[in-house]
Amino acid sequence: MTETGKFITGKKNKLDKAKNIIIIPRRQVTLRFIELPSLDPSEIKSMVEFQALKELPYSKEEIITSFRNIGSYKKGFSYIMLAIAKRQLIEKMMAEKEVKPENIRLETELFYLYLLKKGIAKQDKVSLVINIQKDHSEIIIIDRTKPVFSRGVSNGGEWLEEINRSVISYKRDRNNREIEEIVITHGSNLNIENIKPRLKEYFTSPVSFYEYKEDLACIDLPVEIDLLPGEYIDKRLSRENTQQVLVSYFLLFIAVAMLVSLFIFKAHEKNKAILMISEKISRMQKDVDQLKNFLKKIEILKSQKEEGERIINVLKECYELVPQEISLAELNYDDTGALYCKGITKDMSSVFNFIKILEKSKYFKKVEVKYATKKQMANQEFADFNIVCFTR
Repeated sequence: MTETGKFITGKKNKLDKAKNIIIIPRRQVTLRFIELPSLDPSEIKSMVEFQALKELPYSKEEIITSFRNIGSYKKGFSYIMLAIAKRQLIEKMMAEKEVKPENIRLETELFYLYLLKKGIAKQDKVSLVINIQKDHSEIIIIDRTKPVFSRGVSNGGEWLEEINRSVISYKRDRNNREIEEIVITHGSNLNIENIKPRLKEYFTSPVSFYEYKEDLACIDLPVEIDLLPGEYIDKRLSRENTQQVLVSYFLLFIAVAMLVSLFIFKAHEKNKAILMISEKISRMQKDVDQLKNFLKKIEILKSQKEEGERIINVLKECYELVPQEISLAELNYDDTGALYCKGITKDMSSVFNFIKILEKSKYFKKVEVKYATKKQMANQEFADFNIVCFTR
């Protein structure tokens, strides 16, 4: 791991030229695990900035904030690892370096991601992990891969008491689950053999030890927290965008040059090919025109066939729907798609029942009575009617 405010090589005041990264220890930042009522990234960003101002008695200009969205553990809520650092501290760290860093990473996030990657944090247990370093340690409690508590402590005479206070602080929240295992981690450059027996005796839960040799900043981890001041991030993005634009223009120039060369090389052959194609098209144009006329005739015949079938289906439907008490005298179908049904019946109510039957047919969009009158025929009263059915 690293010393306080050092670059990731672990050597004092030395720059890692491969990454240009400063790793800030846990004890130099304010870290909170909070739930925010949103899943929208833009809303979460605004909420985080507001929450940061509530945590410390400083103005927006005096602090630098960053966060990691760990996921959603409650419907509609996002679980956030919020890191807050004083701008003065960050700028002091940067001023001590000859080369400005590209990123300022939080040691807690790197360590948490490392624990997940190596499977040290169990998916079915609550683990208390103590990361021991040369001059400081960090306590992090992970509930089934979800970090719920973190605290940085100085290595000294009351080191175990500090750990005990952290556990008591964690247990104050009754919603927190009981700690099930203890994991002690340390770098390969640190010998802790002399304190292992004492640690095993101190804890009632099982204790396991893990020694790592990797430099966390050099491992490919999906980090999100960056405490580099915004103006430096903007400059870096502007520089990267400029470089990307220059590369894009260069590649575009090469592509255009290749296309022009290819065009010049192929121009003569293409002109010959185009001339040959034109001659063939001219000879084929007559056949094409005849084929077009033939296709038009086919479309007309097809349309007439479909219209004829539709008319037959409409007439057939109408005949099948006629009740026994109605006598149809005439059926007329005009070009507008209207079907006229003329007939007689003894009861006027039969006409309206017939209309209701026609309205349920899939062929008729609207049914109207053109007229319905009563007539005397052979000393009997009949209803004479004309119904129009619109099929379009």
